[in-house]
Amino acid sequence: MRRFVIGRGRNFLNRSHQQNLLSSSSSHCQSRFLSSTSVIDSPSSSSMAPTSSPAITVDSLNPKVLKCEYAVRGEIVSIAQRLQQELQTNPGSHSFDEILYCNIGNPQSLGQQPITFFREVLALCDHPSILDRSETQGLFSADSIERAWQILDQIPGRATGAYSHSQGIKGLRDTIAAGIEARDGFPADPNDIFLTDGASPAVHMMMQLLIRSENDGILCPIPQYPLYSASIALHGGTLVPYYLDEATGWGLETSEVKKQLEAAKAKGITVRALVVINPGNPTGQVLAEENQRAIVEFCKKEGLVLLADEVYQENVYVPEKKFHSFKKVSRSMGYGEKDISLVSFQSVSKGYYGECGKRGGYMEVTGFSAEVREQIYKVASVNLCSNISGQILASLVMSPPKVGDESYESYCAERDGILSSLARRAKTLEDAFNSLEGITCNKAEGAMYLFPRIQLPEKAIKAAEAEKTVPDAFYCRRLLNATGIVLVPGSGFGQVPGTWHFRCTILPQEDKIPAIVTRLTDFHKNFMDKFRN
Repeated sequence: MRRFVIGRGRNFLNRSHQQNLLSSSSSHCQSRFLSSTSVIDSPSSSSMAPTSSPAITVDSLNPKVLKCEYAVRGEIVSIAQRLQQELQTNPGSHSFDEILYCNIGNPQSLGQQPITFFREVLALCDHPSILDRSETQGLFSADSIERAWQILDQIPGRATGAYSHSQGIKGLRDTIAAGIEARDGFPADPNDIFLTDGASPAVHMMMQLLIRSENDGILCPIPQYPLYSASIALHGGTLVPYYLDEATGWGLETSEVKKQLEAAKAKGITVRALVVINPGNPTGQVLAEENQRAIVEFCKKEGLVLLADEVYQENVYVPEKKFHSFKKVSRSMGYGEKDISLVSFQSVSKGYYGECGKRGGYMEVTGFSAEVREQIYKVASVNLCSNISGQILASLVMSPPKVGDESYESYCAERDGILSSLARRAKTLEDAFNSLEGITCNKAEGAMYLFPRIQLPEKAIKAAEAEKTVPDAFYCRRLLNATGIVLVPGSGFGQVPGTWHFRCTILPQEDKIPAIVTRLTDFHKNFMDKFRN
C-alpha cells in the first residue's frame, strides 16, 4: 500500500512538473510580446539600465547590531567549525583527531546524559495517547506517568503544540513558585513568574524595559557573560563596568561598585540596574551570604533594580560555600516588595540538567508597581509565549522527584553523579592550569568554567600586535590550530586592562580531561619556549 501511494505521488509530481514547464514556456513567450523592455527584444537595454546598489549593506545596518559582540560564538569557534569540517572530509589532515569544545556551557553536546525522569515526563506530555496503553506501565516509571497526567490536566486541551498564556501555563507557574518557596523559605507568587525560552530572552526583556537611551547605564561585573554587554548594546544603553577582584577569588566589593556608579553619574549617565552573576560566569566564584547582604543594601540605598543571574544555582562544588538566592537574602533582611526591585533569572540549560536545546527558563519579578508589571506583561505578550517543552522542564527542575517516588533513587544517582564528576573535572583542570608556567587560576567554586590568567611574554604580545589581534585571542587561536582545543579569549568577557585570560568549561566528559590536559601542557610549553623574551 505504501509503495502504491508513493508511486501515485511520483506520477502526480511528474505530471505537475511537465505542466509547470509548459506553463513556464507559455508565460515566457507571452512576456516577449508584453514587455517592451525584454532582453530578447532589446539586447542593449541591460547596458542602458542604471546600476542598482544592494538594498542592504553592512554600513546601512542598525549600528546597535554592529556594536554588539558575542565572544562565546565568535571567531575562534568559526575556525573550530572549519577545522572540524576538514577532519570529517579529510581524516588525518591535522595533528589531532577531534575538536574539543571547551568554549560554551552546552553539556549534552559534550556527552552529558539528560535526567531520565525529566525526559520521560516530556515524552508522555508530547504524546499523551500512549498514557492509556498497557505497555506504557512497563516502559515508564509510575511517578513520571502521574506527573505527565498532572501537567496535561493543567494545559488547555492537553495540547503541548498550542500557545499558552504569555507568562506561561498557570499550573506550571504554581509548581515553580512552590519550588522557589521550598528553596528559600519565603512565599513566592506564581503571578511574579514569567516563563521564557531560557534565561537569555528574560535578560533581553528587562534591558528593553529599562534602557531608554545611551544615557541609561547598567552596572555589570567585569569579567561578565557577553549576553549582558550584547543586550545592552542592542538596546542602545551604556554598560557601566565594575571590576571583580581576582586577588580575592573574584570578590565583589561594593566600594568598587559605588566608585563606578559615581563615575557614571559624573558623565551624565543614569544607572538603572546592577547585574550580579552568582555563581559567577566566567569566573566560577560563589558569593558569601554576607557579601550578598551588602549588595542588597547597596541596591536599596541607590534605588537600583537588582538583576540576579542565578542560572548556576545547582553548580556549587566546595563544601564551604552554599547558594543563596538574592530573594531569600533580601527577605531575610526584612525587605519586601516595597523596599527593593529584584529580578531573578533561572534556566534549564545549566545545573545538572543541561537541557540547553529545550530552551526553558524563567524570571521572577518582584518589587514593581502594578503599572510597570503591565508593561512587562505587554512585552512578554509580543512574543506570544515561550515553548511548552521548556515550560514543562522548568517546572520539573523546580519540582524533581521526592522521597518515596519511584524515580527518586535513580534521579538522585544521576544528579549526584553529574555534579560530583563536574567537581572532579573542575579540580583537575584547575590544578593543571596552575602547574603551567605563567598561568594562575582561582579555585573553581561553582558554575561550569575556569578563568585562568596568563602572563604572556612580550614577544608573544608583539606577535599578536603584528597580526592585529589581541594577545589572548592570539594564544587561543594558536592553541586551537595546534591541539583542537577551543577556549574563549578573556578579552571577550572584559578584564582589567593589561591582563590576559581565557575561559575554559569543565564540561568535556571525564575520560577526555586527561587528553585535554596533555595537549594543553605540551602546547603551552612549546608556546612559551617559542616566544620567551
